[in-house]
Amino acid sequence: EKKEKPELLLGHVSILCAIAFTFHENQQRPLILSCDRDEKLRVSKYPNTYNIQAFGLGHTEFVTTVAAAPLAHDLVATGSGDGTVRLWDTRTGELVQTVELRLYLAKYYESGAAKRGANSYEDRTAANDRYGVLRVRATDTAFVAVVERIPAVVVLPLLKDGNGLGEPQIVDVAMPPTDVAVLRDHLLVSYAPSEDGALVAALKLGEEGVYVADEILTNALSENIVTKDVDIVPQVKSIFVWGNKMFLERPRNDEE
Repeated sequence: EKKEKPELLLGHVSILCAIAFTFHENQQRPLILSCDRDEKLRVSKYPNTYNIQAFGLGHTEFVTTVAAAPLAHDLVATGSGDGTVRLWDTRTGELVQTVELRLYLAKYYESGAAKRGANSYEDRTAANDRYGVLRVRATDTAFVAVVERIPAVVVLPLLKDGNGLGEPQIVDVAMPPTDVAVLRDHLLVSYAPSEDGALVAALKLGEEGVYVADEILTNALSENIVTKDVDIVPQVKSIFVWGNKMFLERPRNDEE
């Protein structure tokens, strides 16, 4: 049986960084949320993706991630290399709120818990205090973000009226996460491989609405992760390397 070729529905002029789906209130078909290296969020109608419902414009660096609020259908959050999480209205593309992560996370650089890199030609931003957002996820009541180099999870609660985000909750974890996932009332945090560190940690939502470590689930997950011995553990490059618009034109050595 001859298989049909996939049909191209959506394209970006710039590098596509993330994609998600959400249902606009009272609509039968989903909206496609896509973000790219050209600092924008695009809201497209499915399946006729040439019908663009809105653009979200305001980020000043590449947009790495997008997530939709399950119970607030018109709200989505994006994270970016500009160190912000931004809340948008998908109906109009209006910027509802901007959260400057530096205001809450600078203490990790000041204490040495967040490590600066070497200022090389490969990554000119490495020696600076940067707050590049790796991932934003959505729970029923909050958005959750992890930030490059920062050993913490940022929880941004949705206000009860659905019109914005409340005061962030900062949850310390053992190492800077590479990603975060939502599993009912738990957050699962992943780490880059290291010689003596764990690969995953679990946080549970406590009685007061605050996330705390769940050692039982963390241990259960760790015991069931299958790993392979390797001679060299690959180093995870900064998102500011590929996020730089001149990335493809850079030489492959340290000489300018």
